[in-house]
Amino acid sequence: MSRVIKSVLLVSAGFFSATLSASDFTFEWDWMLSAETVQQRETAFSPITDNEHQESFNGLLDVQIGYQDWNAVVALKGNDLYYHSSLEYQDKSAEAELIISELFWQSSVDIANTSLDLQLGKVRVDWGVGYGYRPLDIFTPYRRNPVGIQVEEGAGVASVSYFDNQGEWSLIYTDSSWTQQQGNELEEQSEQQGIGIRRYALMGDTEYQWVAYYDDVRQGLVGVSVVTVLDAAWEFHGSAVYQLKYLSYQQPSITLYPVTLKKEENAYQALVGFTWANAVGNSIVLEYWYDSRAWSKSDWNNAFIVATPSYQQGFNQANMVQHNMMFHWSLDPNAWSTWQWSQNISWLSQFTPTFDVLYSPEDNGVIATQWLNYLLHDSGDSSIEMELAARFLTGKSDSAYANLPDKHMILLNLKGRF
Repeated sequence: MSRVIKSVLLVSAGFFSATLSASDFTFEWDWMLSAETVQQRETAFSPITDNEHQESFNGLLDVQIGYQDWNAVVALKGNDLYYHSSLEYQDKSAEAELIISELFWQSSVDIANTSLDLQLGKVRVDWGVGYGYRPLDIFTPYRRNPVGIQVEEGAGVASVSYFDNQGEWSLIYTDSSWTQQQGNELEEQSEQQGIGIRRYALMGDTEYQWVAYYDDVRQGLVGVSVVTVLDAAWEFHGSAVYQLKYLSYQQPSITLYPVTLKKEENAYQALVGFTWANAVGNSIVLEYWYDSRAWSKSDWNNAFIVATPSYQQGFNQANMVQHNMMFHWSLDPNAWSTWQWSQNISWLSQFTPTFDVLYSPEDNGVIATQWLNYLLHDSGDSSIEMELAARFLTGKSDSAYANLPDKHMILLNLKGRF
């Protein structure tokens, strides 16, 4: 079934549900407005001047709908409601997208005195553990920690789950082509249909998970994860995935030829990390992960030497570099009341700072991101937040992150719920 037909069916189901009694529904509305400015730079692949920049204004309204055994998340996204570029030949028109992120039915049945949970429809399935990267999110590619508006979609899912005293057994079929938003070439070609089994278990203070999955692209995947509480302050998490085949951008042996998307064999992804928190309100995450599918340091060195536009495809892979380290820090707003110097500054009680540093040890590339969030209003039923976000892509001049076309981006976000 084509993506268009699936989209029509999902939209039709949404309109059909709207004809039912409104009193049977539950609604949770979220909205976001985002003003963004992006500064671009000259890189090995794009010889432009440093003063080129874009400004844009975007909006999002989404609603979570519940009706008996049905659930849906529908988003109306406004792209480039305002757009300005320092390049006269660059112009974008405002456009709107109606995106059904999720639409699924879930219930339970009893068979031979055994209760089974059923799920059917378009669902976000998140099995990954980790902050900066989640190897076990294997069905649809989720953007990690975006600074602006991002709508995540689920995959087509049919699953049955059984719960025992230690955890859950799940049998699942998925079809990742149910997404409405257009992805890059790698994401489009990686759309898969497959079936798998998952085991989740909680034993004491430790969560275990293993997954075995087969689809028509990877043709075999196994994954494991563990999350454990070490003491009152420390937590450890880790995960690993092996897949038999994968798609990757391969550099040609003849430099005049373009980079091509090819199927390769044997890929590994692994992540280990620690979370530390104290009573004051500091929270720190330290992570390292490896992805064999990404280009190595020598691959990137060759890309910078050849420097033809097709070599920019390396930026579109799930991870741009093989080795990554992440530092994350955030401070709970209640922390301001513990220090004498800040106790009398009343507005700080609604202020949450967050800071991330993504570092590539192979080539000394850096992506630094900060969020400054202020809660303007919270009644319990509705809330409004203002957020200043900024992302800087820098590092050594021959690093992959320092050769991304965007030098930095600054956003002012206003978001809320009602």
